[in-house]
Amino acid sequence: MRYDTSCEKYEKRDENKMTTLPKRIDTLDYLRGFALLGIILVNVGAIIAVQWPQTETDILYRKLLDFFVEGKFFTIFSTLFGIGFYIFISNTKKKEQNTYLLYLRRIIVLAIFGLLHMQLQPGEALLSYSIFGLILIIFSFLKKEVNLVLGILLLGACLYFDVKIIAVLSYFILGYVFAQYDLIYTFKTAKRKWQIVGVVSGIASVVAVIIMQSFYVLPHFELIEQTKEAYEKYPIQVNTYNHVVFMLSPVLTIFYTSLLISLLNTNIGQKLLTPLKYYGRMALTNYIGQTILIYLAGAFLFNGPVRLIHTLILSIVIYLIQLIFTYFWLKAFRYGPLEYIWRCLTYLKIMPMR
Repeated sequence: MRYDTSCEKYEKRDENKMTTLPKRIDTLDYLRGFALLGIILVNVGAIIAVQWPQTETDILYRKLLDFFVEGKFFTIFSTLFGIGFYIFISNTKKKEQNTYLLYLRRIIVLAIFGLLHMQLQPGEALLSYSIFGLILIIFSFLKKEVNLVLGILLLGACLYFDVKIIAVLSYFILGYVFAQYDLIYTFKTAKRKWQIVGVVSGIASVVAVIIMQSFYVLPHFELIEQTKEAYEKYPIQVNTYNHVVFMLSPVLTIFYTSLLISLLNTNIGQKLLTPLKYYGRMALTNYIGQTILIYLAGAFLFNGPVRLIHTLILSIVIYLIQLIFTYFWLKAFRYGPLEYIWRCLTYLKIMPMR
């Protein structure tokens, strides 16, 4: 069976054999870049000291982060890891290389990056990604139908029992399943379907926001009514509210993803969003680079805790710095700095850089 995906062809040989993949699927780079834009907004508070929200602006911004950012962009990033696993395994099998030995080295290098990154950001994700990435190998031996059921069940259990860390594995699995069902080749060929997904998930997202609003709690106990009863109820209300935000994250994630894909299927959308493609191609470099830039800003620009809204301004400045750097770097080189190191250590040889 043959498919044509916007001048990039691939050929599916057998259900039990991996697919011959196109050179690169640009939409995945756009999605990675988009995910990085949201990740920094959450991570900045884990790296530099931030005041608890006191002004109306800070309170509103905290609310917007909870509703529209918290958990959504890491969900995209985690799902893309599962897709990347499929592509890596497929490509190495196609080239008849020692697939799982290469993948093991790749994961070990990722873990080393994670351990080093952890020195600046204790809550970083790369180390946990490497651990769950090893577990993901098991699912490469299972049929896609089995993986689909297991991924949905695991995600449902994580959402219900509020287990955020294990949810990463469920998104890995579902990302892998997404690729197993060849959906990564439908970004341009199934435009109408993605638009329908966008409309349906958009309506569901409006409902999700209304639900989150009904459980909303002010971001600090000193902002609530000063009564003994209020103090006693506040921790329970906060936990419930955070759980609701976590449970509804997949709904907004699907909407963001389908909206971005639909925009990329228009000429003006693709042109306007081009910087995201470059940003996403250097996802590892930019992810760790965000932490380094935030850390340097905290050390040299701020004296003591900063207002929450100022972290947004800092994030925007970092976007601009990294987008400019990424654009010019990729004009000269094939890979980002850390991506190049990762690739060389995975294959244990010096790879062409220019």
